[in-house]
Amino acid sequence: MRKGVLYFVAVVMLLGCRATGDELLSYGQNDTQAYYNTGRSHEATFLALWTAMNENYGVWDYEAEHGVDWDEVYNTYLPLFQALDDTTRQAPSRDSVKTLYSSFLDSLHDGHLSIQIKMRDWDSPIYILPGFSRVARERGMEYAMVGKYITNPTIYASLAGDCHAEMLDSVDGPAMCRQFMHGILDRVIAQGEAYLAELEPYKNTEAIQNTWLEVEKMVNNAKVYRNTTPLQDLLNTDITGYNTFCNTYRALGPVIGVELVPVDESILIDDLGDVYVARFKGNIMYLRFEGFGWTAHLEPSMQTTDTTTLYYAYQQEVIRVWHLWFDAIQEYHSNGTLGGVIVDVRNNNGGYLNDSKFILGALLPSGGYTPCTLRTKNGIGRYDFGPLIPFQIPTYPDAHEVVDDRPVVVLANVRSVSMAENTSWSVKTMPNGTLMGTRTYGGLSALNTAPQTYSATYSGAFGVKGVTAIWGYVPKYVALYDTEGDGKPQILEGIGITPDKEVPFDLGLYQITGRDNQLEAAIQFIHQQ
Repeated sequence: MRKGVLYFVAVVMLLGCRATGDELLSYGQNDTQAYYNTGRSHEATFLALWTAMNENYGVWDYEAEHGVDWDEVYNTYLPLFQALDDTTRQAPSRDSVKTLYSSFLDSLHDGHLSIQIKMRDWDSPIYILPGFSRVARERGMEYAMVGKYITNPTIYASLAGDCHAEMLDSVDGPAMCRQFMHGILDRVIAQGEAYLAELEPYKNTEAIQNTWLEVEKMVNNAKVYRNTTPLQDLLNTDITGYNTFCNTYRALGPVIGVELVPVDESILIDDLGDVYVARFKGNIMYLRFEGFGWTAHLEPSMQTTDTTTLYYAYQQEVIRVWHLWFDAIQEYHSNGTLGGVIVDVRNNNGGYLNDSKFILGALLPSGGYTPCTLRTKNGIGRYDFGPLIPFQIPTYPDAHEVVDDRPVVVLANVRSVSMAENTSWSVKTMPNGTLMGTRTYGGLSALNTAPQTYSATYSGAFGVKGVTAIWGYVPKYVALYDTEGDGKPQILEGIGITPDKEVPFDLGLYQITGRDNQLEAAIQFIHQQ
């Protein structure tokens, strides 16, 4: 009887520790209870991280093939983290703890993996990015070199030969934002000074004294902000400061005849970056962009309808510039004069999967295509993997010209990441497609961090960013590629996509002349087809 009572009490105590006692403790994104002791103790933090990775990380078989023994990590590092909790010794520095975590996490291969850890006595968290560490370690000189340039096709407008180009247009969100903010600040200064000059003789009269002084302060603040913040490299703080200025003096705007309009910060964080559309000799259509963020602008259901905002103006520019590229391809292909297509995803950080239908998908038949396969986890066991499933990528659904008889080239490099890499692989699967440049970054798997999907895939993320002391960003879907054509798809995390034609970037040529040898190689290749 006594044994039964003790058993009952033990069960009650165990279930009382959790809000839903009939569930096993899970280290998923939606279970903060598992992280209760993290941040308080280095041992508890390490144990939670090790377990969360063990349950959620989707490529343990791949890591084992590369010599990573996760159990040995546990045996080796647990005593080291336990020692950090020894109160008789000096508390470890934040940097030394980061070094300890990095010493085993940096051996992992997933290019998207991101770990954030914050102990209670730290001012800020540490971030471990194994993919970046691997690229920096293995391809550091190349990675640093290509990050310092961006090709501007206008350089070719004055050059004769095959590379002669006509710059059709470009769109630059930060530049539009900068121009918009500077325009309003300039009007505040000009019209505010005119107001002050006109009422200078009466500035001390009781009726206008307070308003005159406030306008003077507004004009002076506008000058300081306009002159000390050139906004050449637009930052969130620049937009926040400008919006604060507008909100502070919004009521005074009508006094001098200026409407102070805040701007939408989404322009700054837009995935597209700089966009260029050009036509090279022989009707070769060229498109360059720095991130996959087209869907938010080109998908009718996602377009903003507020015509008063700067974001609406930016969106219209994105739509217009994309159509310059797409419509030209339609026209030239239909009349038989299309030379080829170049999609430039160098220095491209990736983004929306759905963008595929507006880029390569705009050249392919409607109905989607399947360039690779995907695998999910289907349980918290280390090797609980689901079956391989075809990865269908959308293509342009409306009637359009299918470009299957002219060369299509994708330019990529070590800074081509994620969706840029899937685009790089996809062009290799096209019969008329060629990948040129250098091997890509090596972060290819698909992402999704929605907590409600965790029970379906046991992946996507663990912990809650900014809430739990540990947060991890891990792939929801692992992508596999049939690189050998033998029906045996391979994981390419930490490796990347190898180009069909290797063309290293000539930084010296670019710095001296502005010319881009990789782009020129793509143009010459198309002319030879």
